Amino acid sequence: MDTSGRKRYLLPLLLVVIASAVIALLVATRPSPPETPAAEKSWPVQAATIESASRSPQLRLLGRIETPFQSTLSAAVTADVARLPRLEGQRVTQGDVMIELDAAEVRLLVDQREADVAELESQIEQERNQYRADQRLLERERSLVALAQRSLEREQRLSESNLNSQARMDQTREAVQAAEISLVNRELAVANHDSRLKALQARLERAQALLSQARLDLDRTRIRAPFAGVITAIDVSPGERVRPGEPLLSLYADDALEIRAQVPMPHIGPIQSALAAGQSLRATTELGGNTRPLTLQRLSGQVNRGAGGVDALFRFRGETPDAALNRTLDVILELPAQPDLFSVPVAALYDERTLFRIQEGRLESLDVEVVGTHFNSDRQHLLIRSSHLTDGDRILTTQLPNAIGGLRVDVRSPETDGD
Repeated sequence: MDTSGRKRYLLPLLLVVIASAVIALLVATRPSPPETPAAEKSWPVQAATIESASRSPQLRLLGRIETPFQSTLSAAVTADVARLPRLEGQRVTQGDVMIELDAAEVRLLVDQREADVAELESQIEQERNQYRADQRLLERERSLVALAQRSLEREQRLSESNLNSQARMDQTREAVQAAEISLVNRELAVANHDSRLKALQARLERAQALLSQARLDLDRTRIRAPFAGVITAIDVSPGERVRPGEPLLSLYADDALEIRAQVPMPHIGPIQSALAAGQSLRATTELGGNTRPLTLQRLSGQVNRGAGGVDALFRFRGETPDAALNRTLDVILELPAQPDLFSVPVAALYDERTLFRIQEGRLESLDVEVVGTHFNSDRQHLLIRSSHLTDGDRILTTQLPNAIGGLRVDVRSPETDGD
């Protein structure tokens, strides 16, 4: 190959070598980027500032409206139903007539009892008149006996002088005996006056009692409300014949409504102690869109089989609202207040006993004691106690899946205490 041909091949090769050398030089002499350390991740969270105070734990209970005055009225006489002035669901006041029975049969019995009383009163008056007459006749009977005895004495003297016959003596003796018998009968009549009068008076009292019973039965033909309330059922219709003991209607007192709710056994002790000390335990319920205040009146005297608590009975404070019997309501009961309690959101608690305090942007794990719950605007808060917490501490209120002590957090939306 001649010299010109070699030059033609060496020139491109030389250019390639020179270009590669320039590129290698540029790569070797380029500036290195500054090294930055990896930044620690900060988790966005919410927090609440807490303050200790004397607070009352609250229980949310399921209650049912009832009343201690609920009656089923029954018939006291045999009669036909005449009229129903009131119907189911209507409110009545004490003494209102709710059912009228046909009183014709009972009124006849009243008339008969009145006649019996009048007859006995007449017999008593006759006995008293007879007694007064017997007293007057008793003296005359005694005089007649004395006269008869003197006549007998005269006849005896004449008989001794043979001036009188035996027949006349016998007649005189008969007259004396007849007068004595009449006197004894009169004395007996006077002596038995008190016993006869007591017997008549006893019969009169019995007749008066039967008359009172008949009049009471007559009054019972008008079934009246024993107290103010609402009729819940009517079991008869006009024209139906009823007998004593058959139910007629039922009603309950709407001015003495109570709410029965079961309280769990762990809370019974403090409640009993508070009631024994005369402390008023208050509660609230929602009824008709309004918050109604309640007062715990008493605890039931028994534990129902299979129940996990004791029934508590609440009364409405102030005016009793209109409410249907057996209606269910939510009841929030305030337990006796306890000092130095913190109120925290439910989301602040981990593992039922762990709380995280935020200090200098990091979490600090604390053990706390959960005393109870508290409801504010239908939001549930926990009442806790801890010797490690102080007023003004900020606690974590966000549930983090990786929450541990020392974790860095960034408080984005601080909150206030749960109360």
